[in-house]
Amino acid sequence: MYINPIEDKIYKTLNQDKRVNKYFNSKSVGKCMKLIDNYYRLSNEFTMDGWETFYLTIDREIRIGEIAFKIKELTGYDDKTIVDYIYHRIIGQTYNGFVREMKFIKQLNSFYPNLDFRKALYELDEKYFTDFEVYTKDTLVFGGQIKPISYMYMSKPYQVKAKENHEKQRLDYRERFKVPHLLIYYQDEKMYELQKIKNKIDIILHYNNAQKNTQFKTP
Repeated sequence: MYINPIEDKIYKTLNQDKRVNKYFNSKSVGKCMKLIDNYYRLSNEFTMDGWETFYLTIDREIRIGEIAFKIKELTGYDDKTIVDYIYHRIIGQTYNGFVREMKFIKQLNSFYPNLDFRKALYELDEKYFTDFEVYTKDTLVFGGQIKPISYMYMSKPYQVKAKENHEKQRLDYRERFKVPHLLIYYQDEKMYELQKIKNKIDIILHYNNAQKNTQFKTP
């Protein structure tokens, strides 16, 4: 996992600066989660070095240099601080977030080895707020999204609006695929209220099995 190379106070200050944030949209630095998803699916070995090489094309290296110059003009921080900030925000945070998702998906799968937990394609996540899907014999059972516990408490107007949109995406997923959708939180690198998560999954499986038994009963 990547460790933030600069002081937390400076990192947070830069993250909250609207003048800085405009240089980190997808048009500027690429759709990072889509890029790392592509790297994950195309590579034989998923590593930090491999991810950096995959992301840092010549065009994106040039773009990072341009962003660093602009941020230095705006904030006055030294070159090393700015470059470390940009690399961690783009490369480090993307990698760490992806690895956490995979860790929790694999952990859930370990509790239910007869099920097939699959990392969702980026396009599905973008459209339906879905990090993973769970199958049994290629039949979809449920989907889910994994978020840090801080997501639960986000309350600024723009954050509330984003959460409302996410809820709509979850509803769209349930209506489109006719299966439940779970929102799972983690805190301090552990799943939050793990037993409650397992209870919900058990209920979904019980209901799914009950439906199957009903379908195959003789009229």
